[in-house]
Amino acid sequence: MKKFLSTRLALKFLCVALSMVLISCVGASFLQTDFGKVQISKFKIPSDNGTWIEGNLFRPVSANAEHKVPLVITSHGFLNNKEMQDSTAIELSRRGIAVIAMDFLWHGGSSSPDMPFFPTIMSENNGMIPLVEYASSSLDYVDSTKIGISGHSMGGMITWSTLQYYGQLYLAELEAAKDPSSEDGAVITVSEQAKADASNKVASAFIISQVEQSTDETFQNIHANVGINVGKYDEGGSGFAKGNADLSGDAPESLAAINSVMPENQKINAVEIGKYYGNAADQTLRVVYNPAEIHPWQHFSVASTGYLADFFTKAFQINNPLSAGNQLWLWKEIFNFIGLLGSFLFIVPFAVLLLKLPCFNSLIQPTPAKLPEPKTRKSKILFWGSWIMSWVISAISYLPISRWSIIAGQNILQPRSLFPQTAMNFILIWAIFNGLVGLLLFWLTTRLSGKNYNEHSESWGIKTNLKELLKTFALAVCIFTGFYALVAFADYFFQTDFRLWVLAIKVFTPNQLLIGLRYMLFFFIFYVAQSIAVNSTTPVEGQKEWRDLLISGTGGVLGILVLIGVQYGTLFSTGVTFWQNQDWLRILVLFPLVFQLFIAAYISRYLFKCTGKIWLGAMVNCMIIVMMGAANTFTF
Repeated sequence: MKKFLSTRLALKFLCVALSMVLISCVGASFLQTDFGKVQISKFKIPSDNGTWIEGNLFRPVSANAEHKVPLVITSHGFLNNKEMQDSTAIELSRRGIAVIAMDFLWHGGSSSPDMPFFPTIMSENNGMIPLVEYASSSLDYVDSTKIGISGHSMGGMITWSTLQYYGQLYLAELEAAKDPSSEDGAVITVSEQAKADASNKVASAFIISQVEQSTDETFQNIHANVGINVGKYDEGGSGFAKGNADLSGDAPESLAAINSVMPENQKINAVEIGKYYGNAADQTLRVVYNPAEIHPWQHFSVASTGYLADFFTKAFQINNPLSAGNQLWLWKEIFNFIGLLGSFLFIVPFAVLLLKLPCFNSLIQPTPAKLPEPKTRKSKILFWGSWIMSWVISAISYLPISRWSIIAGQNILQPRSLFPQTAMNFILIWAIFNGLVGLLLFWLTTRLSGKNYNEHSESWGIKTNLKELLKTFALAVCIFTGFYALVAFADYFFQTDFRLWVLAIKVFTPNQLLIGLRYMLFFFIFYVAQSIAVNSTTPVEGQKEWRDLLISGTGGVLGILVLIGVQYGTLFSTGVTFWQNQDWLRILVLFPLVFQLFIAAYISRYLFKCTGKIWLGAMVNCMIIVMMGAANTFTF
């Protein structure tokens, strides 16, 4: 261990890691508050049926009862959380628009009601409607005539349903006003029109990555400015009217949106992407955007963020000096990423220092010698053959296993109560299966190698005892606690976390912790196999350490990269994905694993060098990576 990382060097690395975390927190905080011009606060409000909605409120500090500002309520997509809408919240609040970024039901800090998913989305209890009611009645600095809504993917679905809900209230008031027994008979009076306008509490909406509901029937129930933004390479495009996500020209979804505000004799046959139609003043503004983006990139896109900012400044008729291209959110994300890297850098030096404590000192063991270099034809075939088989099997087994109904349910939105997280369920049985495959490959390799391997079984670092295993577990818990203490520090003092795009480390709720513990028990099989592959089979004499780690890290993610490569290579070349229907979502949830499993190989190896055993790395990786997933997804 002394040769690996001395106490002095561990302290230096720890200081670097903590400095990165602090720089991340301060930088991200300054940028997301526009250097003090925006105040961010967390809140939670009750809703119907005992549910509650949690959100982040971005309020321009200049907003007050005398200086009211517009408000936009925004929702993330399925398997995400409110922080995924940071780009929207930051850029709109910089432009004088207050923003509520909500955790949708079953996500983040909001409740997980025992209610059917799709009927709830289409009901008054969809989470967004209660927030509209709350904002219009309780926030005295909000201009109630300028409330907007927005959502990505699933968030787009509740945006559509919220639009229709208030549109139907508006139309119902107008119909009542036309009744011969009303105030002025069939003539709509000024007061009746004012009452109808007051019932329609949503003035504008910008819908992202969700266009299937853009139909003539839908727009009959909408009275608001509407913008639509869907990526040309949206993975769900095969379900669109034209069979792909190209919304230009005569795409029915685009025509329905634009022609809904056109007089009969002015209806168009082809939509011009990015062109504004209608008039914001009478709530007939329409625009369709169709950038060359994939589904998850739309909430991490400078172009799409600019479209959203441009739409709401036009819809609310705001004269703002900031152009659509003037954006800070991406720099904030870079600072978030610095914190993410710093938090992972923290793990190993923190472990080294904990091992100096008397209670853990006995876990320090010499790093076992590497295995002999495979020189014979047989040994090379076994070495590279098992490496290739591991990632090939992981690739071909993922989709068939992730569709298995015992855990995931017949519908991806109906996970089982014991395993209530859809995205985790996609991966769970696959991880168990591939963990067992990895252990089998290790066993076969050692048996077929004969003396060459069996004489060096001490190099495997597997042998242990119950006392040592329990002590290792206690150490892993301490490392996990220290790791998430950094996340809690960032959240409590700076209202930020560590993330980049779809990869995030955020605070978890007590319920999410209990769920995560449940998943950890089963994922541990996978991380034990991964730790054995990294430490007991790959490192060989005569091979540089960086090469060992590169082989291990690459082998752990190559199967996933093959799946992603096939899926998106097909999408970019043909306009539709290779795997469609619900399978495109199953591929999508693999994105974070590319980083997680690659970095896990390094963590596993370095912790192996600390203890001479595979167990600490397996436990730490399992706890942290599983908890990252459990805190960032749908919980039924």
